[in-house]
Parts: sequence; C-alpha cells; structure tokens
Amino acid sequence: MRKLTLFFMTLILFNLSFAAEDTTFTFQGFSPVSPSVVKSTKRVKVLGKSRVSYPMFFGKSGNITKNMNKNMEKFISDYKSSRNKIYTVTSEVKGDNSAFVSVLFTVEEKDTKTGEKTTSYDGISFNVKDGKPLKLKDVLVDGFNDALTDAVNDKFRQFGLPQVDKFDAVSKKQNFYLENDSLVLIYNQGEGTNFADGQVFIPFILTDLIGILK
Repeated sequence: MRKLTLFFMTLILFNLSFAAEDTTFTFQGFSPVSPSVVKSTKRVKVLGKSRVSYPMFFGKSGNITKNMNKNMEKFISDYKSSRNKIYTVTSEVKGDNSAFVSVLFTVEEKDTKTGEKTTSYDGISFNVKDGKPLKLKDVLVDGFNDALTDAVNDKFRQFGLPQVDKFDAVSKKQNFYLENDSLVLIYNQGEGTNFADGQVFIPFILTDLIGILK
C-alpha cells in the first residue's frame, strides 16, 4: 500500500511539473498587434522632494501584476531626492501586448546647489508571463553583443553622429525600452555622442534583429 501511495505521489508531482507554464521570455510566435493582457493606471508618488509619475498594473493574473508593481516601486525608488538632487519624473507606456509591457521615463534632475537642470531617459520592460523586468540578455540570444555592436555603429554612421571617446555600444546595464514592433537603445548625455544635447535613441525594428532575438 505504501509503495502504491508513493507511486501516485510521484505521478502527481510529475504531472504538475510537466503542466507548469514556461515563463521564459521569447519572441517566437510573437505578434506586434497581439492584445494586451494587463491594464495600467497612472500614479504619482512623492519621494522626499522628488515627484514621480509612473504606471501601476492590474489584470486577471494578480500574482503577475503584483510582481510588476513590486518591481516598478523598486525601480522608481532610485529617484528619491537627496541633499543635492531633486527629480521630476514622467512616464509613458511605449509597448503593451501579450508578451511584454515597456515604459519610458523622462527624468528631470535638478542640482539644488547650482539650480542647474538636466534631462535623461530611463526604461523598464516586463515579461508579462511572470512580471519580472527584462534585461537586454533576456530578449536577445547568447552571444548577441558583437552583432548588436556592429548594428549600433552602423546606425551612428547613418545618422551622422560622432561618438564619444571610448564609446561602449552595448554596456552590461544597457538602457533600453521596447515598442510593439521595435527595440530602442537609450544613450544619455556623455554615453553616445556629444552632438546637440547628447541624447540618442537608436531604434531597431524587430524584424531587423531576426537571428539575435530570442
């Protein structure tokens, strides 16, 4: 009887494991016009003297949106004011479909000593299968660095933008956001070029990245 019980317990565990949904992010089978699976509403949070506008998420899968909101709160905590800096942050959902949600932040930083204001951009994207933030390595295949670096350098040449000294086309913490049909790399002041205001957005249509997309 004991052996029979152990057999059925093993069988149940096997079936549960087999039935568990794979939450690994992939573009396989992805459609840019696929419907959104989560909804969002704008919130404003005061962090010290900073003011941050950001989306909070809700939907049928409470655990997933709970993870998204938890990670969003952690993300915006970096913009809490300090003795020398105050931030005013606005946000816009740029990508929203059955695979991911992506948000672009515009960050105005004020130096409280000099009164000088600078603008930068930040992005966060979520895998809507588990609510976890996506890094560049999560959306591209292993070994993508060289191919993407070449593509970035080509874009700079196409745009006629001079690069900063020791330009790092793809850093370990590369800033980016996703639109429904494209991936956009963000280079803030001093990271890509010193031309104009030094802000550069390098877009890639997803179909142009076939071969390195997961």
